[in-house]
Amino acid sequence: MKLIVGLGNPGNEYKFTKHNAGFLAIDKIIDKLNLGPMKERFNGEFIVSDGFILAKPLTYMNNSGEFIHALANFYKINSSDIIVIYDDKDFSIGQAALKIGGSSAGHNGIKSITNKFKDNDYKRIRVGIGFNNKMPLKEYVLSKFNKEEIIILDEVLDRIADVALSLVYNDFVYVMNKFNTENKKREI
Repeated sequence: MKLIVGLGNPGNEYKFTKHNAGFLAIDKIIDKLNLGPMKERFNGEFIVSDGFILAKPLTYMNNSGEFIHALANFYKINSSDIIVIYDDKDFSIGQAALKIGGSSAGHNGIKSITNKFKDNDYKRIRVGIGFNNKMPLKEYVLSKFNKEEIIILDEVLDRIADVALSLVYNDFVYVMNKFNTENKKREI
């Protein structure tokens, strides 16, 4: 069983903010698979499907690890079977990359998960939000995507949904290498 978690903040005021790229990815997967409503438990929302769980913490970004840890414990899922989708300020909008472990790069949601699990064996899908240094980072991640950015984001979320589902049944390193290589070609 794989646990696919999108990071974000709950509430309509945050729905299309850059920090909610992970939530938007989970919504895209749910739409693609035409899955029913999410259950609420452990201070988060989730859907159990065939071989995987899709989830969104309702703890706000900085405490994401609490929900993910509780859900993983309940379903007896190892940290190495967790895939976290989240916003990454170091990638442009439209870019994405897969990664295993590593530092949080200042992302408080990732810090929370690592602190709760006491390791960073979980897998990551980083969604570019294109930080531009024109405003403080805290303001930027809580700003909404504009119309042009939403068009670009929708296309990358479509690819991310496909790759996240591929990770349920395929080796992570194989999928990561294939996805990251294809993604680099798109940038050229």
